[in-house]
Amino acid sequence: MRLSLRNLSFSYGDSKILRDISFDVPEGGFIGLMGPNGSGKTTLLRCIMRFLETGQEMVLLDGKSLQSLSHVEVARTFAVVPQSSSTDFIFTAYDIVMMGRIPHFKSRLSNETRSDADVVKDAMRRTNTWRFAGRQFSELSGGERQRVLIARALAQQPQCLLLDEPTVYLDINGQFEVMDLIKKLNRESGITVVAVLHDVNLAARYCDTIALLSHGRLEAIGTPADVLAPDIIQSVYGIDVIVRRDPFSQAVYVLPHTAALAAAKHGRRVHVLCGGGTGGPVMKALSDHGYSVSAGALNVLDSDFQNAQDLHIPVAAESPFAPISEEVHRENMRLIDQSEAVVVTPFPVGPGNLRNLEAAMSALGSSKGVLILESEGSQRVDFVGGRADAMVGDLISRGAVRVSGIAELVRALSRGGRS
Repeated sequence: MRLSLRNLSFSYGDSKILRDISFDVPEGGFIGLMGPNGSGKTTLLRCIMRFLETGQEMVLLDGKSLQSLSHVEVARTFAVVPQSSSTDFIFTAYDIVMMGRIPHFKSRLSNETRSDADVVKDAMRRTNTWRFAGRQFSELSGGERQRVLIARALAQQPQCLLLDEPTVYLDINGQFEVMDLIKKLNRESGITVVAVLHDVNLAARYCDTIALLSHGRLEAIGTPADVLAPDIIQSVYGIDVIVRRDPFSQAVYVLPHTAALAAAKHGRRVHVLCGGGTGGPVMKALSDHGYSVSAGALNVLDSDFQNAQDLHIPVAAESPFAPISEEVHRENMRLIDQSEAVVVTPFPVGPGNLRNLEAAMSALGSSKGVLILESEGSQRVDFVGGRADAMVGDLISRGAVRVSGIAELVRALSRGGRS
């Protein structure tokens, strides 16, 4: 079964909710519908369910209009798993799952057959719900109820599962349990999955394809790596993010910077001498306070190099594991010359990066404000036999300002960075 959307639009009265959405879902595909609140995700899913009426040729199954199918044909094609479900009636978990067989009954008055019972038992075993088949549905936990609803959907023997935020009320363990189950059914049974999801990292981990909606339009569609790019997320969600790749699963994952509006730049420049992850929080805080920030010298594989890249900060970069060369040192000094102040973080100092402290000494000699950041409860790691500690002490004795913590650093910079 190939599900196709062709210029799908939908309105509630004069309010247009969906606008000209077109894409295909191949047989056995797993697509996540994503987007901000109000973007049209659930409305789109309801159009596919045929809960909402669309134009004749807007939703197609193997090229045939969804509107031309009978209710029974639709029920045998699609199974729906809602966000949650409750009932005032005393139904057991088994009863709920047996409801999935209704589209296969010969008539409304038909009784379930042995074949129906076998299908239900198989669906419950595959979803690990057979063990509480006799328990009342209302007494089950959120994760257990969601598994029962998936078992009910399986009992329909559909070609496609339609899920509306299946993990919305679950804790983190329940979220992974449910998504692992859905992915297993998708892979092992070849069931097509269309799911409305809010969590971008769950979507990236489990979906083959993501369709990203905004204001009722399809903004992007493709693999998670293609769609969950920083510029696309910024455009749709209005938030700056870092995108990484999990070294174990190889799935991309998204880390937000902040939802706050970026501070207006006031033109003051600060250079950060850092390394080993000591500079990331400093660069971020200074950027948030409106400073134009640069950094260096940093080896390309240093975590602070990646931090600078993520923040779009100019950096004097050296080859991995190489000592700071003369060329990179000159670039570092050029960035310092363009700055009003220099911040020295408590980075580990070895023979390869000792020149960063020499750069700080040169900056102090040219009347730049130099601030020595000290981390509470820790001290600089000196791999050069005490030379680094001696140089830092010399910087302080010559007028560098010692600050404890980022808040004090920002206050000192606001006063000009000098004692």
